[in-house]
Amino acid sequence: SRIGIMARDGSTADIRWFRGPAVYVYHSLNAYSEGDTVVVDLCVYPRVPLFPNADGSRAPDDLADAPAHLERWTFDLSANTDQFKRETLDDLATEFPRIDDRWTGLKHRHGYTGAILREKLPGSPFDTLVHFDLAKGTRETWTPGPGDFVMEPVVAPKGPGEANGYVLTLVYRSVENRSDLVVLDAQNVKAGPIAVAKLPVRVPFGFHGNWLAA
Repeated sequence: SRIGIMARDGSTADIRWFRGPAVYVYHSLNAYSEGDTVVVDLCVYPRVPLFPNADGSRAPDDLADAPAHLERWTFDLSANTDQFKRETLDDLATEFPRIDDRWTGLKHRHGYTGAILREKLPGSPFDTLVHFDLAKGTRETWTPGPGDFVMEPVVAPKGPGEANGYVLTLVYRSVENRSDLVVLDAQNVKAGPIAVAKLPVRVPFGFHGNWLAA
């Protein structure tokens, strides 16, 4: 893997390149800089998921057999090296990382992802929503009922302060073949929904969503 870091007010001629092991990343949680140090939290796979192997053979179900884990990569731009520090933040199989978007590019504490805690079924997505407190090094989870699956979490703020607000996710109720919009307390997701908007239809599984204030 090669990672290029460019100053926001720089150009491609200013890119500083780093080298790492052969891994794959679909989504990052956030990145920020402190002096000459750049920190990025991201979900790292040991191989490219959802695609065939290099020889064309069928790959395993990566979400279950070779899942992503949340890591922190730290780059020292002042050091005379192309290496960087890797740190596993959690051993939970997780994806679709999101923060309070107001903290994009700033030092963050809270992160939210989807995860698989129950048995992985063929074609099934994530069954659990996770809240990581990266300052405490802890996680809390909320898992809906059997046959229910969550989509990407989105933070909707209600006031000043990081993660002061709500986490929204769509939950597919497979038994009823329809979806709900579920609202959770961003600081207490394990308590379960504080509101549910029952939808009369199934919302197809998608990738990403955003909260826009009225």
